[in-house]
Order: sequence, then structure tokens, then C-alpha cells
Amino acid sequence: MLRTFRALSAVLLLVTIALVSALITMRLAIHGAEVQVPILRGCTVPQAVVKLRAKGLQAGIDGRFYSATQPAGTVLTQSPAPDTLVRKSWRVRMTVSLGPQKVAIPSVDGMNESLATITIRRTGLQVGTVVGLPYAYAPENTVIAQTPAANAKDVEGPRVSILTARLAPAPENASVMPDMTGENFTQAALAIIHAGFKLVPLQNVPVAPSSSPPAGQPTASTTPAAPPPIPAAVPPGAVIAQIPAAGTRIPAGSTIQLTVQP
Repeated sequence: MLRTFRALSAVLLLVTIALVSALITMRLAIHGAEVQVPILRGCTVPQAVVKLRAKGLQAGIDGRFYSATQPAGTVLTQSPAPDTLVRKSWRVRMTVSLGPQKVAIPSVDGMNESLATITIRRTGLQVGTVVGLPYAYAPENTVIAQTPAANAKDVEGPRVSILTARLAPAPENASVMPDMTGENFTQAALAIIHAGFKLVPLQNVPVAPSSSPPAGQPTASTTPAAPPPIPAAVPPGAVIAQIPAAGTRIPAGSTIQLTVQP
């Protein structure tokens, strides 16, 4: 019994030693792979890359911004901060200075989106975020606001974001006006009323007056010009024009006017 107890104690001791050794080895391995992030502010990008590679770290650029204090091409900020312990192969993100702002922000308000984009790029700036907003007081794709504003000073970055007008969404109960031309008036009228629209009194094409006056009557210079002839293929009672035009989105209850061949 005593021998068995001694054997178990020896086994437990060996297991404990093995676990402690594994934990110490793991801790040394983890901490042995950690390095301190160097100070990068004020370095040029190539210098920063060399510093990071010497530590076994990688470099990444998050953006470029104007700076009145740092020369162009030097590091402005970094993440993680200097002296932070990180694992090897960690990517350190940097922002880079463009130097003082030297480019005037152009005014693109009121321009078409495509022209505004070209204007921004021609100035040497970048197009930032383009957002569309339903807006009824300007044509579609017209710029209605910009950031930064025109001629702004001390801006942060070289990007100009624009807000453009978009068509307001059609009401849920809106319908597309069908093409009624060529249809019999009675059938077209029934379809319009059945769809929930109103039909205003129909318009008949005026009959053109005779081109020659009756015998013995002088020709008046004020005789109104005859309307354009209606094609002979259009049968009487057929719709030859409509308001609104085909394809127009119209809300429920709208009025529709038809012109009919007499």
C-alpha cells in the first residue's frame, strides 16, 4: 500500500512539473513574440516602414490629411500608440500629412453630379461620399449641398462630399398611366373609371373648315388655319391623344383627359 501511494505521488509530481513547464514555456513564447510599437510621428513613410519592419511589424496607411504643422509626406498619427506591446506581424495604421492646404475648394452647388465630380477631380481633390436625397426643388442628380463648403479654409482632408437631388418616391397608391391611343373611347373610359380615376369631358378634334369659301364670298385673311389632318386609318370614336402622357406615374383619383377622333 505504501509503495502504491509513493508511486502515485511520484506520478502526480511529474504531471505537475510538466504542466508548470508547459505554462512557463507558453508564457515565454507569447511574451517573446511581443514587441513595442516605435514612435512614428514626424517620420517619412519610408522611414516609418523601415522602423516597423525592424520590429517585425507591418505598415498600413489609413488616410492623408492637411496639416499646418507637419510637412507633406510625414506621419501624423499612428495606431496602436507608441510603446504599446503587440504581437509580431501586427499592422500599425498611420495617417500621413499633405502639408498645408493649398487647393481652393470649388463650388459645385447647382451642378449636375457628373460635372461636379469632374470639377472636383480637376482641382486635384478627391470625391468623397455621394448621397442622394429626395428633393422636389431641383432637377434629379443636381448637387444641392457640399462638404467642405466652397472656398473653405483649414479643411481636414482633400475629399469633397456632395448631396444630390433624387426623385421623390412615388406614393404607394400611384399607378402608371397606360397608353390609351387607338382604343375605342367607351372601352378606354370604362377602364379609367374602373381604375379609380376621374375622366374630364372628352375633347373632339375640330373639323377643319373647307379650304375654299362658298361662291361669291371673299376670302378672309383672318380665317384660322386648319388643324393638321388626322390619319384616315384612325376610326371615328378612337382616342388619339391623352393627358397625362402614357408612362406617367399618377396618384389615385387623378383626372384624365382624352381627345377623340370625331
